[in-house]
Amino acid sequence: MTTDARPPAQRLLAAAEELFGERSYTRTAVADICARAGMATGSFYAYYGSKAEIFAAVVRGINADLRNAMKAALEKTDGGQRTRERECFRVYFEMVSKRPWMDRIVRESEFVAPGLFREYYEHLARGYGRGVRAAQLAGEVDTRYDPEVVAYAYTGIGNFIGMRWAEWTAGGQVPEDVLDDVLELLGRGLAPPDGSSPP
Repeated sequence: MTTDARPPAQRLLAAAEELFGERSYTRTAVADICARAGMATGSFYAYYGSKAEIFAAVVRGINADLRNAMKAALEKTDGGQRTRERECFRVYFEMVSKRPWMDRIVRESEFVAPGLFREYYEHLARGYGRGVRAAQLAGEVDTRYDPEVVAYAYTGIGNFIGMRWAEWTAGGQVPEDVLDDVLELLGRGLAPPDGSSPP
């Protein structure tokens, strides 16, 4: 039925992500997912118990892909907090450009599976919060800020900048000058009061 060499579960997951993004959860049927994956409908239940189960797998997969991409980028980054922030935003914006539907799926999860929606953002915020705390200990971020507050601010900024420049243009790119503005905003707002933070 298909020349796709990926394992069946991965083909189903990729097809589901595309369809949920294109049509929404409610307008996608298991039969649609199987047709997109090039598999018989009956095969679906050997891998996933329901449409709700594969939807959860899609949302968690997006989250894991994003966190893994950021981790890999940070491992190659040598610099201060502004450099780390740039890399994390860049990775996120690149993902939205390649998968412009991903945030639509996450937003829909708030109504399909509210606990899953919260889980998605809590996972991201925990990672961001750890990074902010490390930057505070290094004297790069004002210690008066609660790292969790900063983490959710990062999340909100990323979501809306990505939506405006990457998602709304169906695979567009967030311009470099827009990213510069984001980092300038963060730099002015998060630097310690004496302005002595490293670049």
